[in-house]
Amino acid sequence: MNTPKKIVITGATGFLGKRLVADLSAKGYALVIFSRSPDSARKTLGAQHEYRAWQGGESPELQTAVNGAHAVIHLAGASVAGGRWTEKYKALILNSRTRGTQAVSTAIVQAEHPPEVFFCASAVGYYGNAGDDYCRETTPPAKDFLAMVCTEWEAATKSAEKKTRVVRGRIGVVLDKHEGALAKMLLPFKLFIGGHLGSGRQWFSWVHPDDVVGMILWSLEQSTVRGAMNIVAPEAVRMADFAKALGKILHRPSMFPVPAFVLKLILGEQAWIAISGQHVLPEVAQNNGYTFHFPKLEGALGDLVGKS
Repeated sequence: MNTPKKIVITGATGFLGKRLVADLSAKGYALVIFSRSPDSARKTLGAQHEYRAWQGGESPELQTAVNGAHAVIHLAGASVAGGRWTEKYKALILNSRTRGTQAVSTAIVQAEHPPEVFFCASAVGYYGNAGDDYCRETTPPAKDFLAMVCTEWEAATKSAEKKTRVVRGRIGVVLDKHEGALAKMLLPFKLFIGGHLGSGRQWFSWVHPDDVVGMILWSLEQSTVRGAMNIVAPEAVRMADFAKALGKILHRPSMFPVPAFVLKLILGEQAWIAISGQHVLPEVAQNNGYTFHFPKLEGALGDLVGKS
């Protein structure tokens, strides 16, 4: 009987992490899950996995777990939408990513038996407010706060490249009816006061959660994939078209846009997430043969909210 391949995961209790754990478990992997609250994670994800305390930095437990693992999947980091962007919270956003990622990279470098692949989450915020320009994996980073965070986040994986294949997944706007941008837009639409955010002209590079998980799993076994990989659907849309598509699925009008100045009053600097945009192309995934579960927006929205 073959010994199951071991995969180490951080950030497993987030909505993407939960899906990822379920899929990896179904495929027969042995999972070692690092969490700030191992007992709580065990209740959420099941007692069949191993759990270790995640302190966001280097630890003997991390070093031991990484040694001999097939793969490491690093998703942990403070949410960019988790609070108003005070200087203190911005420091938390940056440090929670760079410190944790550097800790994982160090564990890989020091491992006697390093993992075959290290997947580290990043984000399409790397490209900043790109206007109508296409954003490919080779496109240089922007200079705003989120781009700076993504740049330093990804840079923290560099040392691990000496010992393993590194994939940096630049994740787009993940559509989920319980969390994130889509969840926030659903109630206004259901109350017949829905509409687009900001000008509506900004590009919206979305992705169905099944394809986020699908691309991560695919990249673990796809030896030709390394470096940056855009995790977005192949059909980016403008914000106004996204709102119209959502209204169509919900059988509601899309007539009440939320102006940029209102978003800035409510959210402060965090409004940048909603009013900026990028037209991101998933060229690495497409060129290496990934097959999307939901390549079209209408199909994705129908699956996520059309049944509710």
